[in-house]
Amino acid sequence: MTEQRYRRASGAIIGLMFGLAYTLVSQVVNRLALPGIPLYQPPLGPAGNILLGLLAGAGLGVLCAWPASPAKGIFLGGAAAAVAIFAFTLLRMGAGAASTLVGLLFSMPMAWVSVLIMAVVRWLVDRQVEARRESAPLRRRLRLPLILASIMGLLALFALYNADARLELQRMNALVQAGLHAGGAASLPTALQAPAVVGFPAGTRSNYTLEWTNVELDRFIALRPAANYDRQAAVIARFEDGPVLACIYSAPKAEPSCGTY
Repeated sequence: MTEQRYRRASGAIIGLMFGLAYTLVSQVVNRLALPGIPLYQPPLGPAGNILLGLLAGAGLGVLCAWPASPAKGIFLGGAAAAVAIFAFTLLRMGAGAASTLVGLLFSMPMAWVSVLIMAVVRWLVDRQVEARRESAPLRRRLRLPLILASIMGLLALFALYNADARLELQRMNALVQAGLHAGGAASLPTALQAPAVVGFPAGTRSNYTLEWTNVELDRFIALRPAANYDRQAAVIARFEDGPVLACIYSAPKAEPSCGTY
């Protein structure tokens, strides 16, 4: 293998290691913290997202290692990562001018972080090339990439929902379960008897997923109470064969205000 091919192959492997460490932890951590709760994990679900993270990591690693110039490689990989982060954020938030602006603002910090990560990847790639020239053993070559990939996994722990979000998800799951097991509209929990709740699939075994969010809550403006306006959060239940149910929590233990969309 030529040095050029070895450099690019090293980029793919290191990127794959980083992508696996980050996506595996970020996709699993909330499921471990909230067992039994069907979390909404776009775009492909946990298994698909992990596979997507592997492919994205390998692809970005190749881009970062492709040019002979480290600066060009960092720029190429960083730019591609920034575009991917923005696209993923926009996909989660939906289309529209307001969503695009908010998505751009939320993406900017991660975009800068991605450039730093690409710089680390390129540094590791160049070290691999130097180690190959020196005929260093494989164990020595893998030590630092494995350590830094483990650090990526630790950084992914920031994807864990905070304590309030976890409590709200647990309460929402209990609410939805109580509604599904209700004998009819008259026996629904109080929050699901609100006038804004239409067509809740009571008495069925409908599958659903739950999403917690505290951004762009004005899309549910009719549901927002006056209390704790700046600290409110929404939990959104998406049913396979029914409406989308959104519940606004002004506090984790407060009675939610719910409506269907």
